[in-house]
Amino acid sequence: MADDLHEEIKRIAEKIPGCLYTSLVGYDGISVAQHIIEANFDVNLYDAELSSLMLTSKEIKKNLNLGTETELIWLTQNAFFIVQPVGDDYFIYACLKPVGSNPGVARIEMNKAKSKLMEIIYPKPGT
Repeated sequence: MADDLHEEIKRIAEKIPGCLYTSLVGYDGISVAQHIIEANFDVNLYDAELSSLMLTSKEIKKNLNLGTETELIWLTQNAFFIVQPVGDDYFIYACLKPVGSNPGVARIEMNKAKSKLMEIIYPKPGT
């Protein structure tokens, strides 16, 4: 299972122009799988902090009765983050360069990969 997750995360990162890294993270802040292309910072710290952001987002969504959360896009001066929930326990995100990256490709690749990630994380009984 772990190897399959790592391969899928790697595949996503390598298809996105300007991607610094991708991570699959539990809402508890623990990194499950990562693929780093270029990062001069502690990616695990980013995973933990983004988990806090996603937990807050989850709570706001619930309090305001906004329905299912499908994506969070966060642009800062130094990075472009695209975050998508994967089931109830995990989320995947891509950290992109703020200039010269392709968020559209990131969104497409992450959406395509979510079903595969769900199959790996939440296997159907008997498979």
